[in-house]
Amino acid sequence: MLNTGNIMNVHAEKPIIRSVRQGESIKLPVNGPTLQEITCDDIARLALAMHDHEYFFSLRRGLRFNFSRDLNGSGIQGLYIRRESDGKDTSHLFEIIFDYTLGKDDNFLYEADLIKDHGKDYEPSINCGKTRFVARSATIRIDWNSDEAQEWRSDIERLSRSPDTLTEWIEEDSEMLVRCGSTYFCRKPAILTINDLRRHVAAGMSLKDLTNRLKCSKCGKRGARVTVF
Repeated sequence: MLNTGNIMNVHAEKPIIRSVRQGESIKLPVNGPTLQEITCDDIARLALAMHDHEYFFSLRRGLRFNFSRDLNGSGIQGLYIRRESDGKDTSHLFEIIFDYTLGKDDNFLYEADLIKDHGKDYEPSINCGKTRFVARSATIRIDWNSDEAQEWRSDIERLSRSPDTLTEWIEEDSEMLVRCGSTYFCRKPAILTINDLRRHVAAGMSLKDLTNRLKCSKCGKRGARVTVF
């Protein structure tokens, strides 16, 4: 189903608001008469990929994320992304609502714990276990093809790579995010800059040597987990 979205007549510096529900799509101009079809899942996948790299987008792109795993006890989940500079009371750049599905063949986007309540405030919520989720609706308040949105997609592509050597890391102009090898939340991640990596290469160190040598300052465990940053 084609949906032109909720397009507001706003000033040029403000984004166009577009909303799309599951099964619908919006047509956006690209070049001249060419139109690009964007679905609810397209918007949801971009927001989820940004959330997967939340630390980078928070630190380097000034974005803030809120992923509600239980909206009103219904089991529905919501992902909200906004600019930190816009303040808490402004509209979100992304508002994605996810609903759970019990179907085995549904085109789901992710799996997560399904949290629901009993409909009574005095009874605790229950965890129904791992469940598949699909995007029910998506709202985006930025031009899908803007320079900023294109930069986010380029960021995701770069952050998804896994260089095999320190030399490749440097050639791709990527910093290194270092996390404790024992627990994801053991401490705040550290960042090794390009210059840091160059020094390790100059010292004759390999990627494996470096990860084995790095030691968590909180728990003392060696064998760090590293990702592109």
